[in-house]
Amino acid sequence: MLIITDGLPRGLGYLSIDNRNVEAPVKNRLFEADTYTCTHCEVVVIMNPERKRPRYKCRGCNHHICDNCAAIREAGTPCKTYRQVITEALEAAERQADSGKSIILP
Repeated sequence: MLIITDGLPRGLGYLSIDNRNVEAPVKNRLFEADTYTCTHCEVVVIMNPERKRPRYKCRGCNHHICDNCAAIREAGTPCKTYRQVITEALEAAERQADSGKSIILP
C-alpha cells in the first residue's frame, strides 16, 4: 500500500470516540481523528490534529511510519516492514524444521 498524499497520510483510517451520552464531566465529548497503520510495526497511529512536527515517511518502503520506528530508522537500522520480518521468521522456522532441529521461540 503506497501513501500518495500532500505529506500527511490522510484517509487511511478513522477514529471516533463519542462520549456525548455520558453524564460524567468529560472535557471532549466527541473526538474524531484520522489514523494510519505503521508498516514497520503495525501499530495504529492516531493523527493528532494539533501536531506541529512533520510525520515521518520511510525512504526505504515509501510509507509513513510511527515516531518509534522513525527513531529506530534514524539510529541506522535498515528499513524492514512488519510483513518482511514475519516472512523471514517463518522461512527461518521452516529451514530449522527441515534440518531436524527443534524450534525454540522467545
